[in-house]
Amino acid sequence: MRCVLLFFQIKLHLKETDVSVELVHNDYSVYENVFLNSDDFSHVIEIYDFPAVLKTEDLFDAFTEYSDGGMKIKWVDNTHALGVFSSEAAALHALSICHPLLKTRALSEGSKKAQGKAIRRAEFIQPVKERPRTDCAVAKRMVTRALGIRGQGRLHRY
Repeated sequence: MRCVLLFFQIKLHLKETDVSVELVHNDYSVYENVFLNSDDFSHVIEIYDFPAVLKTEDLFDAFTEYSDGGMKIKWVDNTHALGVFSSEAAALHALSICHPLLKTRALSEGSKKAQGKAIRRAEFIQPVKERPRTDCAVAKRMVTRALGIRGQGRLHRY
């Protein structure tokens, strides 16, 4: 709203009436100085230059073979994402992907924009921990405890 008012004030003081104003949209993140400690982010890779129509599920599907210990996707923009793995070994293995729509590189070799995102979101880019396996008995015990229901216990004979 403020831009519109400013535009009209400028237009009032001009002699020419056929004037257009374009808003500038620049991404200055490429000029950002990023100091990345590669040891802190060795479990992260940059996935880049893929079509903007791809969704998170598409990236997960592409990396199914490489995500045994778990994987997270953190988006940088429409054509860049960070792949967060459980370990450096898993991330290195994922770099070997051969996919017609995806390119990958280590974060230390990645774009400044991706590195900046990793540094700004470092607390959310910790190595993925594999979810512990559960069975029906464990799940039932967890649910009954969460609901505050006392266990049925064993019947005692007197």
